[in-house]
Amino acid sequence: MRGIIDKFALWFMALRGYSLPISVMSWLVPFLFASLNGGNILYGIIALFGIIILHLATNIFDDTVDYIRAKNDIDRGLKSDFNFQKGKCFFIFNNDLTIKDYIRASLILFIFSMLIALFFIYIYGIELLLIIIPTIILCILYPLLGCLGFGEIIVALVFSPLLYLGVYFVMTGSFSADILLISISTGLLSVAVLHNHMLLDFECDKINRKTTLCGICKTKQRALYLLGIIIFCSYLNICICVIFKLLSPYYLISLFSLPTAITLYKVMNIHIENPETEIVKNIFMGNTKEIEKAPQNQRNFLLKFIIVRNLLSLFTLLICISVILSEIL
Repeated sequence: MRGIIDKFALWFMALRGYSLPISVMSWLVPFLFASLNGGNILYGIIALFGIIILHLATNIFDDTVDYIRAKNDIDRGLKSDFNFQKGKCFFIFNNDLTIKDYIRASLILFIFSMLIALFFIYIYGIELLLIIIPTIILCILYPLLGCLGFGEIIVALVFSPLLYLGVYFVMTGSFSADILLISISTGLLSVAVLHNHMLLDFECDKINRKTTLCGICKTKQRALYLLGIIIFCSYLNICICVIFKLLSPYYLISLFSLPTAITLYKVMNIHIENPETEIVKNIFMGNTKEIEKAPQNQRNFLLKFIIVRNLLSLFTLLICISVILSEIL
């Protein structure tokens, strides 16, 4: 039994299972919206499994492609060693798994996600292919396009409009303009999560000549300004939609997450100006208890890593409350 648990924990980390809250939180909004409009709850739960499986498949496929490309560069003498981000392909280097295990896992997960997609196509017809095909193509091309500076754009498209419209459709058999408008803001915050992580890995990506939005900005300070703009636009979208009566005023509840957004910006500014400065935790950072288990020298980094995810979670939770209030009252 202990061996099974250890194996599960190993694969959970290899698949980057800790990133799944982004998928779950993104799914929750259209799930609630569709449920309150008579949607099929069972289909919504099945869709969640499909989203999770596809997310994990993309994660390990990304690592697989990066490892193979780096190995080829080393074999051709273009690189001297693997200069990956911290933790990437760790279980290959630690001899716990092989590249064949990674390839096999990515194929199995992609096949399972496609089987779930085929189930919904059988239920609703080929109209659903308008969402499924772009989603799968973007996920498969993510390792390549991510290195060309399109990673953040892919995340924005997959985790918001495509995911939101897809979940709503498989639950109701129709599309919704309201859910599309909401997805713009959560999509921008999903981009903020990835952009913030890239900012933390600025030097590593620069060494590996990996093109990201941060890299395009040339400097960390400009990348931070862009992070601020992305977050600001997510709130601006909600405000504009409410002003023009495209969304209910209840959606302004999402503005209660602004203190966390401001805290994130301040913390990242400290990271740029003086990364060794000890960050004082406050209530607006969200739940940071898991950081206490980490070694002292890693806590600052993890705090910056976690705050942006807490921002997305809080914003999404407030949007969920807004959905419930606007649909019930």
